[in-house]
Amino acid sequence: MKGNVLIVDDTEFYRKVYMTKLLSAGYITRVATNGIEALKAMMTQKPDLILLDLVMPEMDGFKVLQAVRASPALNRIPVIVFSSKGAPEEIQKALQAGANDFLIKATTTPNKVIEKIEAYLKK
Repeated sequence: MKGNVLIVDDTEFYRKVYMTKLLSAGYITRVATNGIEALKAMMTQKPDLILLDLVMPEMDGFKVLQAVRASPALNRIPVIVFSSKGAPEEIQKALQAGANDFLIKATTTPNKVIEKIEAYLKK
């Protein structure tokens, strides 16, 4: 296997598409539907990379990102924000909060997402 990716998204469609795509590319893939589930999943099995949505119930992606960057056990994990939001201020906020990259769902193909993940996991 190439690595362990945690997909954090409350939209079933995106979870299924990217889980299927990552599994077929040889990645171990887990999913979480909100930030609380994501943090619990990270504590049971530390991922090699996090694909993180911003808009979710219970705990949004910004709070997850804050928690990851504040944790000595997790703060070195690459986080790619993958969001339907794409306003420049949202992108800047995510990058300032510690995201390694920001991809917009509507304009990024599944293949491009896989390319980005592979680039970060090769580092």
